Amino acid sequence: MDKKKFIDSDDNAFIFTSTTNLNLIINQDNYNGSYVVALPDYKRFSEFNNFFQLGMIQAIKDQGIENNIEFILQGEVNTSKIRENFLIGPVSKESVKKIDGLIPKDRALFLNEANKNFYISLGRGSQLNTLNKYLDSNEVSRVGIISDSTGDKDSEKIFKNSWFNGSRDIITIDSDPYIDSDSRIKNFLDVSESIGRFDKISKASFSSLEFIPRSRDDIKQILIFPKEATRLYELASLVRFNYGLDYEIIAITSELDDAIDQNEIGLHDISLIDHTYENRFGYDLNKSRSFCLGYDSMLLAYVISNGIQGEIRGLLGIYKIDSDSIEINSYIN
Repeated sequence: MDKKKFIDSDDNAFIFTSTTNLNLIINQDNYNGSYVVALPDYKRFSEFNNFFQLGMIQAIKDQGIENNIEFILQGEVNTSKIRENFLIGPVSKESVKKIDGLIPKDRALFLNEANKNFYISLGRGSQLNTLNKYLDSNEVSRVGIISDSTGDKDSEKIFKNSWFNGSRDIITIDSDPYIDSDSRIKNFLDVSESIGRFDKISKASFSSLEFIPRSRDDIKQILIFPKEATRLYELASLVRFNYGLDYEIIAITSELDDAIDQNEIGLHDISLIDHTYENRFGYDLNKSRSFCLGYDSMLLAYVISNGIQGEIRGLLGIYKIDSDSIEINSYIN
């Protein structure tokens, strides 16, 4: 009996549940060609190559893929080299530009942005897709943004341009690590005035008073676009310390390179938009992202070469695939 060629969407739109099990969907013998993987120079990019290949190996094992795999340098890619095989890569923008559109669409998955062929990449696009969709799904009409002078201004600008419309609003507070961020965030959360009133009442009273200032209630989400993990923890802690206990703090992580401290994330209750950390390299971002990219590139190459469409769940994110494009959405952790 033929197995289905379209995969329905998962109800858990932003949460990692598991990777798609292709053994339940397609027949192993549909595509019999080889997968040719074009990787960057091993001396300069040894760490990326190592963890990328570990991810591919894990996907091959999980999905029971029996096709031949051949690894080449991305400088060796040409159309005659591919022929009836499937190309995964190259990684560099320059190499992608040279061959974009020269290979049939169902025979390649590039690892950098392309105009004509399918591609996936590590970047802010998939994270901003998820942020927009998540806010839409919760019918959010106003958000708060901590706009830090050391943060990821490009992602912040792109988000604002895409999210603003006549019915939406953003409350922004400018922050700077060299200026009094505590006072600024206190004013941003609108607790300074109530603290001042309490101090006056407390001084005039002979009884001890119990008091918890109310923070503003016209926003429920506070967004941060950091470039350094330590600065993210600092800003989130200032929100929590200044009575902002009920806000949902959401951070884009595309510009973070450091390993993330899971204890800090849990302590300040920060929602991270990124790949899933449920893999062997977890919060070690560089290793984990390379591993996830390798896993998902093998998963998607297998899907594309076998003509599968619909929603595919990998480690890097959730993919919506049709005959013309792949839409990539990150997870919320």
